[in-house]
This record gives sequence, C-alpha cells and structure tokens, in this order.
Amino acid sequence: MAKKKKIKYNPDTLNYEEVSSSVWDIIKKTSYYLIASVVFSAIILTISFSQIKQYIHNEATKDNKNIKHKIDVFNNNLDEILLVLDDMQNRDDNIYRSIFESSPYPEHKRKLGTGGNSNKYKKYAGLKYGELIIEVSKKLELIEKKMVAQSISYDEVIKLTQHKEEMLKAIPSIQPVSNIDLTRIASGYGYRMHPIYKIRKLHTGMDFTAPRGTEIYATGDGVIEKCGWMSGYGKCIIINHGFSYKTRYAHCSKFNCRKGQKVKRGSIIAYVGNTGQSVGPHLHYEVYKNGSHTNPVNYFFNDLSPEEYETVLEISSRPTQSM
Repeated sequence: MAKKKKIKYNPDTLNYEEVSSSVWDIIKKTSYYLIASVVFSAIILTISFSQIKQYIHNEATKDNKNIKHKIDVFNNNLDEILLVLDDMQNRDDNIYRSIFESSPYPEHKRKLGTGGNSNKYKKYAGLKYGELIIEVSKKLELIEKKMVAQSISYDEVIKLTQHKEEMLKAIPSIQPVSNIDLTRIASGYGYRMHPIYKIRKLHTGMDFTAPRGTEIYATGDGVIEKCGWMSGYGKCIIINHGFSYKTRYAHCSKFNCRKGQKVKRGSIIAYVGNTGQSVGPHLHYEVYKNGSHTNPVNYFFNDLSPEEYETVLEISSRPTQSM
C-alpha cells in the first residue's frame, strides 16, 4: 500500500502542496503516543495495585485473626493445665502426705523461682498481641515451676510410701500369745493391785495367762535389743522396732532369740514362764512409744475384728489384780 502523503493548502500560491515532516515533528508525535501509553499504563497499574493491596490486607487480616484465635485457645489450655496442677498439689498436701503423717510440701519451695525480673518480657511489648503473648509466657513459666516442684514432692511421697511400708511392718499390732477365744487376758493397763506388794500401782503393760512353754510372738518387725535377766521382770526380751516403738516381753521360761537378731512379726522369740516377780505362768507385755509406756490394747488391730477388739477393750479395763 502506498504511503499516504500529508497535503497542506498554501495561501500564497493558492495551491495544495505536499508537506514533509521534520525530525522534531516526528519526535513530538512519538512523544504524544508514549505519554499516552504511560498514562494509560499508570492508570491500569494504579487500579490493579489498589486491588492487590486490598486483597493482601484482607488475607493478612484473616491470618491475624487466625493467629489470635490460636493464641487464645492455647492460653485457655494453659489455664486448664494450671487447674490440674493445683488439684495435684491439693491432693499431695491434704491426702497423700496426710496418709503418711507428713507436713505439706513447703509453699516457699513451690514458689521458688517464680516472679523475678519482669524486663525479660519487654521484648514482646512492641509486637501485635504482645500483652497476650506476655500472659502466655508467664503462665508457661509458672507451669514449669509447678511441675518441677510437684515432681520433687512426688519423689518424697514415694520415699514416704517405702518408709510407711517399713513402719507398718514394725508397729506392734498383734497379741503376743495365741488368744483366739480372748480368755487369756488376765490384767490390763492402768492402776491395779500389785500381786506381791498388795498396793495399787500402775500396771505398765498387759498380762496374758498361758501354760508354761506357750509360744510368745514378736508383735512387729524389729531387732532384739535385750535378751536376758531383768530385776522384777525375770527372763525378759526387749525389741526395738524403730520408728520410736519398743516392746517388752517378761517372765519368760526360755528364749528363742539372741541380742542383735532381726525378727519379723509373728516370729517365736520365747516361751511363757514364771520368772521374776510373778505369781503364776504368764506373759507380761509392754509397748513403748517415744520412750513412754502406752496401753498395748491400742495396738491389737491387726489380728482382731472390730467386735473382738471391743471385747478385748472391755476385758482389759476390768479392775483385776496384776500377775
């Protein structure tokens, strides 16, 4: 196709003449197109950028809401964990340790390391949801401290359990002679008429009548502390049970143990006799707690039913003469 020519009317010559474009004309014309293109492109980009920015903002808002929701859920879970730890502490102090007659785990040890320097949380202050993050951080630290303290406390409870098992075996808790029909109790603990001096005197144990040679049993685990003659008691055995308990077995006819020997509850340690200040074959039995005499009848709980125990209490309280 032939290139179109530009014609312009010349008033001087009264003719139409061909006009040739100068370099400047070409530059101006090209510049107009370029400027128009740039302006149009700028308009398109501005509209597109606005839409993209709005999209990014919307998505970021969704993400922020999602993040906050997750932090809130986590924070609530921490509250539930703290409630569980508080319940564990309550059971530890008021149930487990109470069973083992132990004091609660010291409160100052449970709080050891809590609080401290608050500046360590300043790094979260400038963040979005910074206050919530600080709250979560403090709860995490508190949970960690509580778990460490509770773990140490439970280690102590385990030791108390082992200690308690040993103590339960050691406590004198059976009758020292076979007394199935409960007829062998001759005299209980308390003031009784002395069989020889014929005056009222504190009877520091219980007397069990039985034929000479009747087996005498250790009433709890322990170590034979004494096995020999004692003035007034005749042939006598003392067992140190530990845990502040001791028992004495007097007026024996012969021994079946030696000093320093370990014995178990129910072990035959001697035989009923009539040695020392005694008016007939019987066993005089005493229980010591923290170095003081205590009523042996309070320790017959391991081999008596509640009904039998009531009967023993009644028999031992009768105002009889000691033997």
